[in-house]
Amino acid sequence: MMPNHLIQFAKQHLIVVNLLMFQAVWWLSILYKNSSLWLTIPLLFAHFALSSDVRQDVSLMLKVAIFGFAFDSLLMLAGVFQFQQFPLWLLAIWCHFAISLRYSLAFTQKLTWQFNALLGGIFGCLSYLAGARLEAVVLPLELFYSALILFFVWLVMFPMFVNVSRPQS
Repeated sequence: MMPNHLIQFAKQHLIVVNLLMFQAVWWLSILYKNSSLWLTIPLLFAHFALSSDVRQDVSLMLKVAIFGFAFDSLLMLAGVFQFQQFPLWLLAIWCHFAISLRYSLAFTQKLTWQFNALLGGIFGCLSYLAGARLEAVVLPLELFYSALILFFVWLVMFPMFVNVSRPQS
């Protein structure tokens, strides 16, 4: 059990905690794939334990993670991605990414949709290319075509996710 003063500190610094958790989940998932779930799922519950608005976090997570994972599944069926085993770890990344939109990525809500499109196109694409370099995913198309597809997918998806993550009034 975590001491109360550490819990209060984590709640006060949830943006930084969220950033560190998302990075940990990304690296654990990419390096250890489905074997990482015993760590990445508890990190999700740790976030909810610290959150002041669990209902909104869960709602956003379900919207973004289900859409993102479904879209990745379509890309897999279209032959853009290949995995050695069904990537449940990818769903864990999507869940943590979705929550990050309200915390460590909340700054993107103040940016123009054009800038978010560019950020998404570049960094969304780079995330998958890094995953391929670390052998978590196979990109059977030539690297240029894979990068081009991922760039345009994330060019559209990231601003959409940022929009969905805006606080509900």
